[in-house]
Amino acid sequence: MQPVRIATVPYVNAAPLVWGFGDARDGAFELIAEPPARIADLLRTGRVDVGLLPVIESQRIGGVELLPGLCVASRRRARSVYLASRRPLEQVRRIALDRSSRTSAALLRVILAHRRVTGVTFSETPPSLPDMLRDHDAALLIGDAALTADTAGLERYDLAEEWFRMTGLPFVFAVWAVRTGTVLPQGARPFVDSCREGLAHIEDIARREGARLALPKETIADYLRVNIHYDLGEEERRGLDLFLRRAHDLGLIGAPRPLTTLEAVESEPISAMGAHS
Repeated sequence: MQPVRIATVPYVNAAPLVWGFGDARDGAFELIAEPPARIADLLRTGRVDVGLLPVIESQRIGGVELLPGLCVASRRRARSVYLASRRPLEQVRRIALDRSSRTSAALLRVILAHRRVTGVTFSETPPSLPDMLRDHDAALLIGDAALTADTAGLERYDLAEEWFRMTGLPFVFAVWAVRTGTVLPQGARPFVDSCREGLAHIEDIARREGARLALPKETIADYLRVNIHYDLGEEERRGLDLFLRRAHDLGLIGAPRPLTTLEAVESEPISAMGAHS
């Protein structure tokens, strides 16, 4: 049997989700890491079977279903998705977007509309903050680039925090999406188990990722425990539905389509393992 091909993202926040797949020796799963902007294309063209899909892309491609109960989300403040600006938000007119971003770029537009900031132009660029700010007022950074950037002297607008102020709801950045027709022999169970194992090894993940990013282990552990969580529960669903409606209102997507979900796994929520505090 061919392995299940899984596309994840090369960011710290995805590490707990795929931790349990790292020791798979039976060849049942094959992991590849790609920027978020590429994952929809990989799913669309059948080059992967499962992908950690930016939620905005769930409305732009067909033929996928969601794995139940799992996501990458933030309840209050993400720390790894923010606008770094040389001036107050209301004065921003030129924004550089990390070219890997999809959901975050759409969320930024929703926030700007809510704040009645108009006349803004956007450019997609590589995620280098000094280069992004050379010809722009502000820069949207996501993932590891956001965690490691030096933002001294700049305004920082955390997008998950802005969303919570607007709505009182958590924000979902990405979900596990499965190509319709893909056979997962154990359904969602391996993905749930992998995340549980990752959350039980936050210190190990923080040690490894801290060394890779030249950040203190404690910084990474705090980020994964406090700022990011992995439960796709009722509040997350409400936040996701509202975001898609707001994105539709701005013409970023068509009328939101219902997201079908594979069979659920009967177990306690992922958060019970300590995804957040």
